[in-house]
Amino acid sequence: MKAAIVCEHASPHCVPRSRGRLRFIVELWRWARRMDRLVQLRHERSQLLELSDHQLRDIGLTRHEAAREARRHFWDDIGWRR
Repeated sequence: MKAAIVCEHASPHCVPRSRGRLRFIVELWRWARRMDRLVQLRHERSQLLELSDHQLRDIGLTRHEAAREARRHFWDDIGWRR
């Protein structure tokens, strides 16, 4: 009965194909979110170099720590599963 709702054809292959498409779309969405996160992380790390010493002190970083963080690769993200 659900196969008739999901697909206009009476083929028994419609539901698995639809599930496969849905799975593909979900994986594509996850990949896009991950890429967006990596771009955001790269941007945030490069902005650390532009902060003044006073601003760095406000967030609890030294100039050396900010430079070290900015040098990290954009794919080096320990919190990406948030």
